[in-house]
Amino acid sequence: MAQTGSADAGTQDGSGDVTVIKAATAGMPKPYVYQDENGNLTGYDIEVLRAVFDQLPQYKLEFQTAEFASLFSGLDAGTYDMVVNNISYQKKRAEIYYYSLPYGVTSNVFIQREDDKPLTSLADAAERGYKIESDAGSNVSNAIEAWNEENPDKQITLIYSDADLSVWFEHIVDGTSDFRIDDKPILDTYKKDFGFKLQGTPLPEDVSEQIFTADLSAYFLFPMTDQGAALRDEIDQVLVKLQEDGTLKKLSEQFFGADHSPDASKMEKTVN
Repeated sequence: MAQTGSADAGTQDGSGDVTVIKAATAGMPKPYVYQDENGNLTGYDIEVLRAVFDQLPQYKLEFQTAEFASLFSGLDAGTYDMVVNNISYQKKRAEIYYYSLPYGVTSNVFIQREDDKPLTSLADAAERGYKIESDAGSNVSNAIEAWNEENPDKQITLIYSDADLSVWFEHIVDGTSDFRIDDKPILDTYKKDFGFKLQGTPLPEDVSEQIFTADLSAYFLFPMTDQGAALRDEIDQVLVKLQEDGTLKKLSEQFFGADHSPDASKMEKTVN
């Protein structure tokens, strides 16, 4: 964590140096992370983190954007202090990074064309010869890779892409790809903003567990260092307060139109 005592460091309390925290994000997907009409970062994830740092005056929060895959290499290299991008739990990821307490709960769906027969499983997608676009390293890509490795005769075509979600959704509509697995709030937002003729079918429990290890929460991510652990612990303390005082619920209703904040039972301990 870079130290600075410059006038730009936000030392409004006159207490001296503050620590600049560089939070990396891919800048998408909406409504979790996006740019408003003035080009400023906002979204549920962003505003939750801002609310956290409002209660941590010893720090100055700075956002930096990068491609999704670069977020993790940036943590490894010490370029970033944390990642904020609707990060879900992965067992392998938890072995090399620290997770915060959850700050949101997701609900995932199969996303397809409106006139398509709803999918029921990955096997169903494979039998139909379906194609999916997804970014490398995501839970969905990892699950499709695992499926294809275990089922060489029933493949799902995985097209790696770091395009904007609007492009991925447009490709489903025009037939370039056939489906996607994503959050329902994301689907609802993009249908509203772009008018996409898409449907969302809730994932069966076994499919959800297959892809998301039954954990449908969103987390901040930190490097597995002493500094990373210390920052994680301070942020966790504030997240508990924001859950208790209703701030997370209020922000969730602002950006999703519904309460997708975690309940108190999820705020007892971090996942690693």
